[in-house]
Amino acid sequence: MSYSTFRKFLGLVVAGFLTLSLAGPEVEAAEYWLRADTTTLTMPDGAVIPMWGFAEDADQDLATQDGIVTVPGPAIVVPQGDTTITINLLNNLPVASSLMIAGQPSDGSVPTFVAGRVMSITDEAAANGGIVSYTWTDLRPGTYLYSSGTDPAVQVQMGLYGSLKADVVDGPLCSPEPGGGTCYRDIVYDEDLTLLFSEIDPKLHDAVANDNYGPAKAMTSTIGYDPKYFLINGAARSAGSSPTEIGTGGDRLLIRFLNAGLRTVVPVVQGFYVNIVAEDGFPKRYPNEQYSLVLPAGKTHDAIFSMKCDDLPEPIRSQGKFAIYDRMGRLNNAGAPGEGGMMVEFSLVDLDGESIADICDNCTGVANASQLDADGDFFGNVCDADLNNDLFVDFGDVAPMVRGFIWQDPNADLNADGTVNFGDIQVFVDSYMKPPGPSALNQ
Repeated sequence: MSYSTFRKFLGLVVAGFLTLSLAGPEVEAAEYWLRADTTTLTMPDGAVIPMWGFAEDADQDLATQDGIVTVPGPAIVVPQGDTTITINLLNNLPVASSLMIAGQPSDGSVPTFVAGRVMSITDEAAANGGIVSYTWTDLRPGTYLYSSGTDPAVQVQMGLYGSLKADVVDGPLCSPEPGGGTCYRDIVYDEDLTLLFSEIDPKLHDAVANDNYGPAKAMTSTIGYDPKYFLINGAARSAGSSPTEIGTGGDRLLIRFLNAGLRTVVPVVQGFYVNIVAEDGFPKRYPNEQYSLVLPAGKTHDAIFSMKCDDLPEPIRSQGKFAIYDRMGRLNNAGAPGEGGMMVEFSLVDLDGESIADICDNCTGVANASQLDADGDFFGNVCDADLNNDLFVDFGDVAPMVRGFIWQDPNADLNADGTVNFGDIQVFVDSYMKPPGPSALNQ
């Protein structure tokens, strides 16, 4: 290295040091724009229910209303490391409304009192176009329910609720392969799933929508609340509902349970025990192993279970399906016969379609129902032309392939048809200069 090059390098080092020393601490902040508005949900029996819900403003300008109103509202995912969030709320409803995040430190809002009664827990946005902004600092990581803070027994029931999740930044645990995060410190997941439970009393919804709810009106309170429809993530199950695919992101699944209803829910995970790792955003010192959990109104629980093949019970292991449902029996729609209501079915991903879940498949790229693995290396024959087991198919595997062809060695039966022939030679050629697999069992 010449003296001039060394001086240039030294100058860069000094400049970098000064930049770091003079820079202030980086302030992380996330901002969201929501609109409270009206919508409808159609139940499996055809009933159309008037609802209120939230929409996310895509262009971050509440002057233009471009988001679609949904129930639940948009899932708010706080970027990892952000410690401050701001939510700007536009209220298009005919009554005042507001926003709160249960379990997070107060944003400094002032409750609204009318005749000595608390009508709203947080600052209200006026009816028909009012706008208010909320900012939470020192955000705690975890899973939370955001909802209206005004007359919650009515406005949350009408659909003003959604989920918020905030992950911590925890070094290499933050993004384990192939993805995922750390929901709480040292609690790592590969894939997560949010299940938001709620219910609908159609009489209450009709009364609110027709301005027949309140003092001296047709319905004066929620004392006679009588839900008829029971939902998970805004949908009531009906016969023939398609299962939700899971199991694409790894072997540690985090389920976020939230209850936006007014009734206690008792979710059961069919065939599994799960570890309850957090409650209302607070990590448990000693996780509880359970197959069901009690979820009162406004409650959140976080549960993790392993999706490794060896941990799957039968018949889930062979069929690749299981369900989560409410143990309280809310499994119909408005009392109609047949399955429905508060249940969701899951199917473990099977990309090659041979009815073996990928997490139990010794060759996830090619259908191989027989799961033939002649050499016992956890790579199925159909994706294992690595005959000398050096984890790569190259010239060193040619001689073993020739011997296998001549002597009918089962290791060389690369299409698992019970014989070694020219079909296996073609598989070998197609596999040349590639590693074996992929296999879920050889990790």
